[in-house]
Amino acid sequence: MSASTRFAIAGIAAALLALPPAQASEPDFQRIQNTIFTPLCTSCHSGLFAPHRLRLDERNSYRLLVGMQSAEVPSLQRVKSGDPNASYLVQKLEGHAAEGIRMPASGPALSAEAIALIRHWIAGGAPAPAQNP
Repeated sequence: MSASTRFAIAGIAAALLALPPAQASEPDFQRIQNTIFTPLCTSCHSGLFAPHRLRLDERNSYRLLVGMQSAEVPSLQRVKSGDPNASYLVQKLEGHAAEGIRMPASGPALSAEAIALIRHWIAGGAPAPAQNP
């Protein structure tokens, strides 16, 4: 193998090592809805008496989260597309929000994997589900 080939291979390898690890899948709101919001959140966050009018049922959750002002901390959006750290939803789930308690309030904290899934979706621009009801 020539010196120039070795140099090219070394450069490609270095570039690949510098890349962030690939996510297992594209950000997917429907997966979050089906595995987190519907089974864990809708017992409280549904219907006319949902706290802060935040209904997390499949019909309403996306439009009431993305780009919407938080009722508890109006300077923050519930979900700020592209910025999980500035998203009030993430702050509530991780338990470090300026107001209120960690969510879900009626059960154990979400797993690190569940929160990572939500963070990944927000960081990826919080894309809408394929068919937003």
